[in-house]
Amino acid sequence: MNRRRLDQIHARREQLLARSAAQRDELALLLAPLKGPLALADRGLAVAQYVRAHPGLVAIAVAGFVVFSPKRAFRWARRAFSVWRGYRWAARALAELAPPLARRGMEQPPQSSQS
Repeated sequence: MNRRRLDQIHARREQLLARSAAQRDELALLLAPLKGPLALADRGLAVAQYVRAHPGLVAIAVAGFVVFSPKRAFRWARRAFSVWRGYRWAARALAELAPPLARRGMEQPPQSSQS
């Protein structure tokens, strides 16, 4: 490869690096208002992972809640069931609107008719 071509490649690389840095800065400015809500979502995911990893603690907490306040526990159980039903309904509705992403990755690209 000649020197001129290498210089062109290096110049293009520098342009691309500068452009990507500018795009990262712009994206950071655009996403700054979402920092709080995203942190809250991250915390919620961490709590959900902890709960899944420690089902015994959850069972103990629920049992204590039921023993000390059965009326309130029943109300919360009703709310939780309603939320769960809503989640299931939304998941089914979304699945009908768009095929799951996992299936998209498994589709084969069309074969060309050239031999």
